[in-house]
Amino acid sequence: MNMIMLVGTAGSGKSTLAAAFSEWLKDHDKSIGLVNLDPGVRWLPYSPDIDVRDYIDLEKIMMKYELGPNGALIASMDMMVEYLPQIRGEIAEMNYEYLIVDTPGQMEIFAFRSTGPYITSNITEEKMIILCLIDAIFTKQLSNFVSALLLATSVQYRFLKPQINVISKSDMLSLNEKRRIEKWIENPEILEIEVTVEPYVMRRELGRKIIHAIKDEILSDIVFTSSTTYEGFDELYALVERIVAET
Repeated sequence: MNMIMLVGTAGSGKSTLAAAFSEWLKDHDKSIGLVNLDPGVRWLPYSPDIDVRDYIDLEKIMMKYELGPNGALIASMDMMVEYLPQIRGEIAEMNYEYLIVDTPGQMEIFAFRSTGPYITSNITEEKMIILCLIDAIFTKQLSNFVSALLLATSVQYRFLKPQINVISKSDMLSLNEKRRIEKWIENPEILEIEVTVEPYVMRRELGRKIIHAIKDEILSDIVFTSSTTYEGFDELYALVERIVAET
């Protein structure tokens, strides 16, 4: 069984992609399981086989400890570690080809606190691939795109797993916007040239340094996807299969 874990900022479309990609895989005769690791989500576009909300009740945590939503989510992530053996046991009993794991919307709580990488490293012994979602809205401007790439690099640095960077909601990009982004991906030198015309000196210098540092690694596996049109799912699956074969 191979595990595909979706990570991304709030609103980047993790749950929607989990639902759409799982259906696409099923249509291609793959057996799929779904895991929800977001204790704060109120509604999901899929029915999870394993749901952390069966173990953790965010509303009760808020009331018991007099916490707001963010504080309760942080507390629930720490509590998730306590339930990890049970969740791991549930996963071990499954026999799917792929297990798609949906993570909390507040990526910073999951990725940049110690509990997130701990959970990722200990939730299973199966092969794991990270899909890092980059919301298409953050790719339209060069400075936003560079910032998104830096965040994706940070995610890979935190989890140290094979990673595919996914530009989600690609149907929201115009043809010209998509072609411009594709040029940035295919030819990082264009990125470096375009960043030199940034009006702010600090952004210009930092942008150039960031692009130079990450261009050889992070730009290699980026795929445009749309959960509405299923754009890019063939390419995404091909990248997943290639990583599975290599690891």
